Amino acid sequence: MTLLDPLVVARAEVLKVEFLTSVRPEPDPRVTEYWERYREVFAGGGDAQDLKDFANSPVGGSPGNMSVFNQAWNELGAEAAAAAVRESVNYLLSGPGVLEERLTELIRGRRGLNGFREALLTKVLCVMYPDRFLTLLKYAGRLGKQGIAQQLWQLDLPDSTPSTIGERIVESNDLLLELAGEGFGTAQHASSFLWWARDQV
Repeated sequence: MTLLDPLVVARAEVLKVEFLTSVRPEPDPRVTEYWERYREVFAGGGDAQDLKDFANSPVGGSPGNMSVFNQAWNELGAEAAAAAVRESVNYLLSGPGVLEERLTELIRGRRGLNGFREALLTKVLCVMYPDRFLTLLKYAGRLGKQGIAQQLWQLDLPDSTPSTIGERIVESNDLLLELAGEGFGTAQHASSFLWWARDQV
């Protein structure tokens, strides 16, 4: 890890103490319940509407504008679109190769439903691995992992390319989780801190 400015680290720690004592000491129970439900859906339960609702729900982390996804869903029809989403989820979670490579392939549009890309794939990882993946659903930009690393810790993370996006997503997630440190009930709880702290600096 790049050597961090001690003053920047100290500022982040002060914000963390404030967050955990007076802003949100515990994880949001609604998110925990939602994650549990969708772990069952991704394991094969639920129906097409459950999958469409997941893509459009802000619970735990908003994926942003879903117009591309919704248009693709409507054009294919519910059952075919749901099958394409399940294909993406299954490949992401248990396909061949390493996670970073599978994530890159899906984001590049080589499988699955148009619109079910970076933000939603990252959210699937948050549901399935709630102690590891932050609900920061985009990598690039001021509101993504890249921007938060710069704003809170003055770290300049590398830009992604089409061939490295999966690697960048996973590496930046693990880095920010390490920087946030202990004291959070889940990775989503840590994400809430990062979102909040970004607006304090």
